[in-house]
Amino acid sequence: MRSVLNQLRIIYAGGEPGDQEAFKLSVQTNGIGDARVLVAAEAIAEITAHRVDVLLVDVMQPSKDVLSLIRAATLTNVRQPVPVIVTGPQDATDRIEACLQRGAADYLITPFDARHPSLIVRRLKSLGVNGRQARELEVTQLIPRAVDSGTARPPARLGADSVDDAQRFVPREFLQLLARKSLRDVRLGDHVERQMTVFFTDIRSFTNLSESMSPRDNFKFLASFLRNVTPIVRQAGGFVDKYLGDGVLALFPGEPAQAVLAATQVQRQIARYNHGRRLAGYRQVRVGIGLHYGTLMLGTIGTVDQMQTTVISDAVNVASRLEGMTKTFDINVVVSGSVVAALPADHPFKLRGLGSVTAKGKTESVEVFECYDTDPDELAGLKTSLMPQWNAGMEAFREGKLIRAGRVFARIVELNPTDTVAAYFRDRSSLDVASQYRGRVWDGSEHLETK
Repeated sequence: MRSVLNQLRIIYAGGEPGDQEAFKLSVQTNGIGDARVLVAAEAIAEITAHRVDVLLVDVMQPSKDVLSLIRAATLTNVRQPVPVIVTGPQDATDRIEACLQRGAADYLITPFDARHPSLIVRRLKSLGVNGRQARELEVTQLIPRAVDSGTARPPARLGADSVDDAQRFVPREFLQLLARKSLRDVRLGDHVERQMTVFFTDIRSFTNLSESMSPRDNFKFLASFLRNVTPIVRQAGGFVDKYLGDGVLALFPGEPAQAVLAATQVQRQIARYNHGRRLAGYRQVRVGIGLHYGTLMLGTIGTVDQMQTTVISDAVNVASRLEGMTKTFDINVVVSGSVVAALPADHPFKLRGLGSVTAKGKTESVEVFECYDTDPDELAGLKTSLMPQWNAGMEAFREGKLIRAGRVFARIVELNPTDTVAAYFRDRSSLDVASQYRGRVWDGSEHLETK
């Protein structure tokens, strides 16, 4: 049991700071391998990616978060669900009982006592070990059916001993999607079609930044940057398809919410990364991220003696253009309407519609949204509180009533001077811009001239 305990992955969603610390200390001193404290959205992403063996849910957080967590844990697409232990104070028995009726396996009373860790970890061990063994058996049994039937489920990851060294240069997930065990099995022209979320990120003004560094320092900087980004993509359920020098092209085969979560986590990690750079006297780094959900064709191209894996899809181009829009609007994350439409109704992300946008080089417009979860608290709060005015301004802009739209956006900028997107649309709705469309058909779409 000791080796299994070392592999257990336990997440505590919510909880008071004191309970969170007692939880982490208790499991660490009892030989449990991976114990983390996450917010609801992060925990759901881990559940969806099958990286949780036991889930603790604090019942005192918002009810919608509690229900979403229990639903995600008990309705996973593997027949063995993730066991849920709800936690709460003695006077929260009604909430605890309601969670037990909805599928929770057990409960613990808070506050936790770190002096008696066995009171916390005893039930974690039994539920975690039994649940993990059952799920591993279930996944093993599912592999042949998933491959033989041609369903979208990728085969389970191969053990390290069966993976040749060359696979360090090709994403293992890519091979799984092609239903190939090894690069030796890959053939020219192998391909598969999938619905995925494309995650495209790029370092702002990297050319100027790189000019101040030697080639050696450039490599060291990029390696450091990618070490901060890649693990977040993987933990959220995606994989890196290509490193693009100063950027990353990643794919998320699961729910689009996983990609949005990864985007917010990357931005938070970049903020922490910048803190270290600032202390060391280095220039700060800004990163733009574009997300688009669509159909992809993954496969191999080239010649028999020199092949490479690639993704062929307009969705990749759209994601790249969306990333470019982050520079135009001076924001961090832009997502397409197809991503937003695929999010669950109770998703936790802060989104603001930017209307219909036609990027340079494209003929069709795309509905786009700003995700402002990682904005400073004051800025994010103002964006949320001014949403009715924002929606009124966007509606006027769509209808070609640019003078009215300009007034609305100007008022938003007065109330929130740091809102760069409102300032952009204020300027685009000026008299000069309105005169450009005199006598022309207004299509309700903003046409961007930069990539």
